[in-house]
Amino acid sequence: MTREQSIRLTPLEQEILSHIDDEEVIRWVQELTRIPSVWRPEQGVGEEAAARWVEARCREMGLETWFEEVQPGRPNVIARYGDGSGPTLMFEGHTDVVTEGDPSLWTDPPFSATIRDGRIYGRGANDMKAGVVCALAAVKALVQSGVRLGGNILLGIVCDEEGQMLGIKHFVARGWADRVDAAIICEPEENHLCIAQKGVMWIRAQIQGVMSHGAMPLTGVNTAYPMARFLTLVQSLEEREIARHGRHEFLGQPSITPTVLQMPPRGAGEPQNNVMPGACEVVLDFRLVPGQDPDELAARIETMLQAVTAVDERLAYTMEVVEVRHPTQTDREEPVVQALADAYTALTGRPPIYGGVPGSTDGTILHAWKGIPIVTCGPGDIHIPHHVDEWVSIDEIKLAVRLYVVAAVRYLKEVGGRQ
Repeated sequence: MTREQSIRLTPLEQEILSHIDDEEVIRWVQELTRIPSVWRPEQGVGEEAAARWVEARCREMGLETWFEEVQPGRPNVIARYGDGSGPTLMFEGHTDVVTEGDPSLWTDPPFSATIRDGRIYGRGANDMKAGVVCALAAVKALVQSGVRLGGNILLGIVCDEEGQMLGIKHFVARGWADRVDAAIICEPEENHLCIAQKGVMWIRAQIQGVMSHGAMPLTGVNTAYPMARFLTLVQSLEEREIARHGRHEFLGQPSITPTVLQMPPRGAGEPQNNVMPGACEVVLDFRLVPGQDPDELAARIETMLQAVTAVDERLAYTMEVVEVRHPTQTDREEPVVQALADAYTALTGRPPIYGGVPGSTDGTILHAWKGIPIVTCGPGDIHIPHHVDEWVSIDEIKLAVRLYVVAAVRYLKEVGGRQ
């Protein structure tokens, strides 16, 4: 720590930061990364081993800790530092990681957590084992210092962020979110302060016609053509939404992306060269910016489906809104944003970099529950998640731990004495 940094930090903050053991933090990131926590339903294997590792660290610190099974093999770990009185700041992360894909494409084994050139390489090191460890290490430093804060820290380390977000939904349903006043989502954002994130809506639409022999198409009704007309209408809707909402400061423009197009639909048999299937299915991925109304957009999609199927009485459609997560936006004046911004400047001597999350995180679910203010801020290059040779910067890890400590102290305020 430089002399200039020590002037910007209070004596209490400097004392707490002295309890951070960087070697242990890096070792923890390696240990957690080496636990494969890809959800593999065919094997019934998921996040449990990683969650048990997190639980063990929390209990070693003496935190009040809960281990809650969301689904078999898919648990949440919740831990609290504080006596339950006063405001609560949550640090949120997830234990699941996406598939490593073909291991032969990796320079090092995917779960090796190899250190090279100031980076830790491994599936999940960036997204987001490093962020989880930084939250744990920050709380450990606070515990070891014995500082008595004017509130609580709640660790919510959940399952299934990469899927349907079952972990954070279970967290909310169990009432834990009722106790949260603000949350820092520890996702990889290069330690930028991301105060906005896109929402998401997934719509599955199917157009049904009449199956027939490919040599006699007039004996059936081909759904490929109405689906093509429908997708052209969807593209026009996207263009209108971009014109209407423009580019958000941090999130860019909204989008509607067809991500799955199947004829015949899943479960309706294998495609054959001489068979005109009886149905065609598409999944639309909407990425929403503040100001967009998912209900209005869904209604427009249904109107389009009605229009393209109205040309033949033998055509029909079905439509399902699979998931809706609303976009979020947190004001810079929110205390949790100010606490993180002040911490960043105190530690680096520079103003924070504000940004937005192009995808959606568990924070969208928390924010939807009574408008909990959220900031997404954690170590890891923004563009690296889900890539082969995923990595995280050791320097960013070290900064993130310290950011979380100082932000917690400034948000919850030290009230004197020791625990």
